[in-house]
Amino acid sequence: MKKKGFDWRALTSAIHLIAVLSAVCFGTIYLTLGILTLPALTSAFLVGKDVIYKRFDVYDSLAKRFFRQLKEEMGMMRYFPLQLIIIVQLLGMYAAGRVGMLPLAYVLLPCMAFLMTLVIYIIAYHVFYEKKPDVIRVIIAMFYRVQYLMTIWVLMILVSILFQTSMLGILLIIGEVFLLLLEAAAFLGITAYKRAKGDLNDDDREHFDEDFFNKI
Repeated sequence: MKKKGFDWRALTSAIHLIAVLSAVCFGTIYLTLGILTLPALTSAFLVGKDVIYKRFDVYDSLAKRFFRQLKEEMGMMRYFPLQLIIIVQLLGMYAAGRVGMLPLAYVLLPCMAFLMTLVIYIIAYHVFYEKKPDVIRVIIAMFYRVQYLMTIWVLMILVSILFQTSMLGILLIIGEVFLLLLEAAAFLGITAYKRAKGDLNDDDREHFDEDFFNKI
């Protein structure tokens, strides 16, 4: 029996995806001072959707596709107030640390991480389920499978605690790996919610079998 050789094409595809998408996504976020964070992450999640559904085309021009989708997803700016609240909480944590009010910082940290988790779920809900998600419905979907919610929330807390200026450069190089992890967790939670509501679409049923849906 002939052994299957190492899939170099899969490796080069992954490197291409991570390098290009990390650079254009986080580069856009930095150059716009965070203003276009929501549409930039949404554009990256749309590419990540193809990865999850195993239909990513390495020959596709990622940078061109990203900026085309970025323009199309400007409507995600409707959720910009959530981003402003996160920024205010971040500044509050910084101020609390400076004046020695650490208990306040410890309260703000999990609250900020929860809002960051909510933003991830809103983007994933938009990409995988509904074009104009209602925040209340997204919150219900978040809590339908608490294990996925907790995974993203803990990751957000860790990122907030461990964040340093040097991480800005790291995100430009391999930030897409982190985004894919977040997207995958949110996808599993939202898909379980879709299945419970009987709203699985053709994409879901074409790429995943019933055993997969039972496990999530």
